[in-house]
Amino acid sequence: MDLLITLIGNAVVDPAFRARFLADPLGIADAYGFRMTKAEVDLMLAVFTQEPDTITSFETSFHQLQETLYARQQCPTPPCGWSLYPPPQFRDDYQSQSQRKPTKK
Repeated sequence: MDLLITLIGNAVVDPAFRARFLADPLGIADAYGFRMTKAEVDLMLAVFTQEPDTITSFETSFHQLQETLYARQQCPTPPCGWSLYPPPQFRDDYQSQSQRKPTKK
């Protein structure tokens, strides 16, 4: 279950990852090299492959949680430095923490 929790946590702190994860949860898990149990995959697909309105609701909830976390921790801008390093096919939107400009509040 820890791998599924890692994917969900990363969706909270990394907006680019979140968009990819909500669009294709299993594809993203595979792209990042996660070897999940069958039960984790079944649960992930049951929760994160819903109607578009539900996915939009997840996006909104993830974003609200992201805003709350960023307001209370030391990551100045999304994605947090503690988020997963992307595989090669997703590195074009990656910037190191030192390359990012803080967001205005």
